[in-house]
Amino acid sequence: MTALPALAALLAALIVPSTPAEADPGRAPAAYGTTTVPDVSVPMSDGTALTGDVIHPADPSTGQRAKGRFPVLLSQNPYACDTTEGNLRGLGQGALGDPAYFVEHGYIYASVCVRGTGRSGGTYDMFGPRERRDGVELVAWAADRLTGSDGTVGLTGCSYLGINQLFTASLLPRGSAVKAMLPACAGAETYREAMVSGGMPTQTRNYFTYLGTRMGPRAGACGTALAANVQEGGDKAYAGAWATYRTPGNLAAAIVRADIPTLLWSGNLDLYAQGSQEMYTYLQNAYFHRPVHASPAPGQRTTPRYQAFVGPGGHGEGVDRAVALDWFDTWLKGRRTDLGSTAAPLHLYQQGTGNWVHTTAFQQVRAYTPYYLGRDGTLGPARPRSTGADRITYTEPSAADGRLTYTTQPFRAGANLAGPISARLTASSTGTNLTLIAQLDDIAPDGTATKITSGSLVASLRALDTDRSWRDAKGVVIRPYGTFTADRYLRPGRAYPLTIGLSPRVTRLAPGHALRLTLTTQIPKAACLAPLGVDPCYPTDPQRRTLPGTYTVHHSPTTLSAVNLPLVTGPGPADSPVAAQHAGTGTVPH
Repeated sequence: MTALPALAALLAALIVPSTPAEADPGRAPAAYGTTTVPDVSVPMSDGTALTGDVIHPADPSTGQRAKGRFPVLLSQNPYACDTTEGNLRGLGQGALGDPAYFVEHGYIYASVCVRGTGRSGGTYDMFGPRERRDGVELVAWAADRLTGSDGTVGLTGCSYLGINQLFTASLLPRGSAVKAMLPACAGAETYREAMVSGGMPTQTRNYFTYLGTRMGPRAGACGTALAANVQEGGDKAYAGAWATYRTPGNLAAAIVRADIPTLLWSGNLDLYAQGSQEMYTYLQNAYFHRPVHASPAPGQRTTPRYQAFVGPGGHGEGVDRAVALDWFDTWLKGRRTDLGSTAAPLHLYQQGTGNWVHTTAFQQVRAYTPYYLGRDGTLGPARPRSTGADRITYTEPSAADGRLTYTTQPFRAGANLAGPISARLTASSTGTNLTLIAQLDDIAPDGTATKITSGSLVASLRALDTDRSWRDAKGVVIRPYGTFTADRYLRPGRAYPLTIGLSPRVTRLAPGHALRLTLTTQIPKAACLAPLGVDPCYPTDPQRRTLPGTYTVHHSPTTLSAVNLPLVTGPGPADSPVAAQHAGTGTVPH
C-alpha cells in the first residue's frame, strides 16, 4: 500500500471547481464589434502566396474598423481555412469557439491557410521544413505588416493548428513577437500517440484519406501516399527519420529558449491526453535546466509560464474560451490573472468526481503498487505462489477465446489513481508475433464497468528507449517509451516480458468499487470507423502475416504479470467535506 504522505499530497493539490472564468470581475466586458477582411494574400520568401482572412475589432456603433492597435492571434489552418462560424464546428480553430469572441475583447484574429491547402499555393508536406518556415514568416507579417497590429502575436488553434504552433515556436529567437501560444488538442507525440498504438496504426489512419475532403486534393494525395507507405510496412510505419522530425517533444528546449509561455489543452478522451502532459513536463524541465525528458516528480519546482489543462472531453472538445482569453490577456496585455501566478500549473479533471486537481506533476505517486494477475481471474497485491497461464486467441473480442479478465477485491474505503499506468505482462505465442490490448475499468458493486484507460503493444516492437522511459522509486517502468524502429520477432513458445503503457488518468474509485484489467487482441471493427482515435485498429501488412495465433499470458512466481498502479487507497479528495459540496459540473476552474 502506498504511504499516507502521498494521499496528503493529493488532498493538498486539490482545488475544487470555482467561479467560471467568464464571470471574472477583473476582465472588462466585450468592447468591440467585428469586421472581416477576406482573402488576404501573404507572400512567402520563396514566392508562394498563402491566403487567409483577418477579423479586426470594429466600432460597434459604426461597424468600421476600430481606431488603435491590437495584439494579433494567429492560426495556421489546413482545414476549412476561413473564419466563418459554420466552418468552425469541426476540427481546428473551432475548438476554441468563434474567433469573434477574442476580437470583441480587443484582438485581431488572422487565420491563414497552410501551404498546399485551401486557398494557399504551394505543395503540402505535413509539418515539413517549408511549412515550419512559413510559420516564422507569418509571425513577422502579423507583427510588422498587418494593418492595426501592435507588434505582439499569440499563436492559437487546436489539433493540426495546435501542433504547428510548437514547430513554429521552436524556430523563433528569444524576444520574438510571439508572447504566448495555446496549442490545444496537441502534445509531445505525433507518431506514438496519434498515428500508432503500441506499434499498430490507429483510427487516425482514416485521417490520411480524410485529408482530401478537409484540406483539398493536394493534401489528400499526400495523405493517401502516407497511408499506403504505413500499410505496406514502409519507413513511415516506424519511428524513423520522418516521424522523429515530426515529434514536438524533441523541441521543448528550443521552445523554452524562445521564451514563449505555453498553455496546452487536451481531454481524457483526446488523442493527446498523455502527450499534452508529457509536453508540459518537458517544458517545465527545460525551463529549470532539468534533463528535458526526465520523469516528473511530485512537488517539483514549476513556473506558470507553462501550463496544461486535461479535461473530460475528446479531441477538439472542452476548451474554455474564457480561460484562453485569460491566457492571452496575461501574456499579451499584461493583465494580472490567476493563471499568471499559479503555483499549480497542471490542471487535471478527476474521473469519478467531476472535480479538478491542480498540481505540479501528473505522476503523483513515487512508488507504484503492482497488482498481480493470478489464477481464476484474480488481480491483487500478492505475488502468485503457483504456476498459472491463460490463453487468448488473435480474434474479435466478442469471441469466447478473445478476452481475459482479472479483477481486484473491492476497495472498501475507495482508492485514487494519479499518474501514468503500465502493465508488465509475460506472454508467448504460437507464432512469431503477438499483440495485446490492456484496458483498466472501474467496477461498481452492481457490476457496471466504467472505462478508466487503455493501451496496447505489438510484441515485435517491444524495445524500449531506456533513457526516455520513466521509472518509479523502485525502478519499475511506469511509462514506457518505445523505440518503434524495427521488428524483433518472437520465437514460438518462448515467453517474453512486455511493457504496455496505459494513458495516465486522475481517477477516484468510490468505496466498494473494484478494478478490472481486461486483455484482448483486437478492437471491435465498429470502433475503428471514426476518423481519429488511439485504438490499435489497422495491422500493417507485416503484422497481418505475423499476428495470427494463440497467445499465452503467464502468471507464476518466475513469470510474473502485473499492472503497476499509481495507487492511493482510502479516502480521497472526493470524500472531503469541501469537495463534496462542490462536486458535480466539471466547470473549468479559474
